[in-house]
Amino acid sequence: MKILVVSQYFYPENFRVNTLCRELADRGHDVTVLTAYPQYPIGRIYDGYGFDVPYEKEWHGVKIHRVKTYPRGKTPLGLLHNCISYVRSAEKWVKNCTEKFDVVYVFEVSPVTVGLPAVAYKKKFGTPVLFNLQDLWPENVHEVMGIRFPPLTYVINRIVDKIYTNSDKILCASNGFVKNLENRGVAREKLVFWPQFCLDPDFSDAHKPEIYTDDTFNVVFTGNIGDAQGLNLVLEAAKELKNCGIRWYLVGDGRARERLEKLSESYGVTDDVVFVGRVSEAEANNYVRFADCAYLSFQDNPLFNMTLPAKLQTYLACGAPILAAAGGESAKVIQEAGCGIAVAPECNALVQAVKKMAKEANRQEMSAASRKYYEEHFTMERLVNQLEETMNMVKK
Repeated sequence: MKILVVSQYFYPENFRVNTLCRELADRGHDVTVLTAYPQYPIGRIYDGYGFDVPYEKEWHGVKIHRVKTYPRGKTPLGLLHNCISYVRSAEKWVKNCTEKFDVVYVFEVSPVTVGLPAVAYKKKFGTPVLFNLQDLWPENVHEVMGIRFPPLTYVINRIVDKIYTNSDKILCASNGFVKNLENRGVAREKLVFWPQFCLDPDFSDAHKPEIYTDDTFNVVFTGNIGDAQGLNLVLEAAKELKNCGIRWYLVGDGRARERLEKLSESYGVTDDVVFVGRVSEAEANNYVRFADCAYLSFQDNPLFNMTLPAKLQTYLACGAPILAAAGGESAKVIQEAGCGIAVAPECNALVQAVKKMAKEANRQEMSAASRKYYEEHFTMERLVNQLEETMNMVKK
């Protein structure tokens, strides 16, 4: 099958679309990616890349076309310029394209505008489009960016409706997204629950991180340290739990890290909350594997309650007992799997939950339940098989 993948982000940026494309190529498909010049998350084009600099045309059997896209920088205006320039450049590529593909797959993490070049390709060639929805718009603009400007919301809704109307299937990262789109008026037969997969971690050469101590209960969070994760709650809980033998490790980086480090100092919990920083995926998995439990949290709002974060799949794959200060989809999975404790994102609830987890005698059973649920629902083989079936269903 000839597959055109439309994704604003691709290798060497670190997104799971890289693994998906490589797997599809390994399965014998002819895969081409229409992408931008790498700049995420630093906001500027990576060293070694540039509009006039030759780039790799192939990566592990995947063909690459890069179009001129201005880096987002660190301002809302820069982000807007980034979105518009990718769409314009990618649509220009479509206009000049003579190659016919069997199906178009869109990898949508924000911005949602990444779907517009796929719509243009469909209108030119009649090729079916699979739109992989991982961020809801305009909800993402409202809840994450804090922008509630009616004229902008109107424009975004017009764009979203255009993309949904022209998509043959919409692959929704959570059941909450499926319900949201149904309520929006999208036909149910278009909607497919297709969560993010997780590669099976390799622990053959694993070792306990040296900074983990044997005399504390070690709780780890991995991933983006942003405002959406609501990590203020960790510091508030740590303040209440001083001298209780509980230590929190925040593995990763993000725009909220500096603020949280200052807050940690003001709370007097610098010994109780350890900022590890950015590490490789394998190292992050190691932190999860050897922690007493893995932590997941979101701010309490409707959008995040609908979200099923890829972090959860990783925790399950690592066989970790899971402590969550989150509701909605994440809490449902944890409860269904029987792999941990989920409470409302509130300080006292989290304090009581982590105390309970530290005393929990059946954490080994939780660990086994995590791994079992991963194997039954979130392996790459299972989900890529499902994707292939869906592609075969819609291709002409």
